Amino acid sequence: MQKGNLIKVPVTGQVIEEEEVEALKKVAENKQFAPAEKVKEFEHNFARYVGKKHGIFVNSGSSANLLAVTAYKKYTNESLVTLPALMFPTTLNPYLQNNYDVELTDVDIETLQPQLPQKHGVHTLGNYSDISGIEDSCDALFPGNYKGIIQTFSFFPAHFLSCGEGGMVTTDNDDLYKLMESFAHWGKDCFCPLGYDNACGKRFDQQFGEMPYGYDHKYIYSNIGYNLAGTEMGAAIGIEQLKKLPRFLEIRRRNFTKLYQGLNKYSDVFIMPKTVLPDTAWFSFPITIRKETNIRRRDLVQFLDSKGVGSRPIMGGNLKRQPAYSNIPFIVKESLHNSDLITENSFYVGIWHGLKDEQIEYTISVISEFIENHA
Repeated sequence: MQKGNLIKVPVTGQVIEEEEVEALKKVAENKQFAPAEKVKEFEHNFARYVGKKHGIFVNSGSSANLLAVTAYKKYTNESLVTLPALMFPTTLNPYLQNNYDVELTDVDIETLQPQLPQKHGVHTLGNYSDISGIEDSCDALFPGNYKGIIQTFSFFPAHFLSCGEGGMVTTDNDDLYKLMESFAHWGKDCFCPLGYDNACGKRFDQQFGEMPYGYDHKYIYSNIGYNLAGTEMGAAIGIEQLKKLPRFLEIRRRNFTKLYQGLNKYSDVFIMPKTVLPDTAWFSFPITIRKETNIRRRDLVQFLDSKGVGSRPIMGGNLKRQPAYSNIPFIVKESLHNSDLITENSFYVGIWHGLKDEQIEYTISVISEFIENHA
């Protein structure tokens, strides 16, 4: 944590304790690494935690987004999606890969969310957005508050719950669940329960398309799918992490409040974040420098770095400006002024659940030192 007179404040990280290590040892002793009982247990437990009927554990949050959008496209045959310009690339990419026309909309400068309810969208940096379709919740957790038809989650080391890698999709919709199960497992038509090869009793007695009558149902593919499965090791870690999640979320809430209280005196320099739901646990603490100040983001984040305080830009900024998307024919009907301001003037610092009070206080003192020297 401390190096010389510096206190290191990583911008993100994971908290892995003895319970996770013991869970991994048991998986190793069982010698069952491919998806099995632990995966099913984790899927069940996580879906119940967020208030949904079904969960599918996959190998990353990006895969969760790909799975959700691919299944939803087949389910609805939509062709147009409106998304915030401020987002992460793997929120957008599945829509492009599924041949959606993409309209970009601007975000509120304080909440980082679109001002109007969205069909599909992102709970950016853990703040809540009103979404009725696919909810990208890879940087967020709102147990009991999900209104959308599909939710996606990431268990990357930087996130609320870490499996090392991994992700999850959840839904209450039985038809979409079956579609996503297929797309996540090679596009298979068969979903025998774990340990069964012929649960339906018709494995060799069916006709599918132009395949020979009686062709093994376990090798019939009704969708163009992928292998996105998570592992027993990741699920075993996730089961233990889920038990600790309420504590992790509470630490994040406390750290956010401390930073807000410590930095609010500089509201003439910073546009302070605004929380939508009262019990929100933010992913990080976003800071936007007001244009009318003489403070430049590059100078401030370099100063933070020199003092051991980590920072990151917010998502990919306005993705329309990123090199990978320069030739994408986005539909833009409104100014993306706030998204551009965030791209140019915003960053975030850490509030994750492994940070101590000393590190939060140090972050406040370093930012204060910079502001006082540039007043």
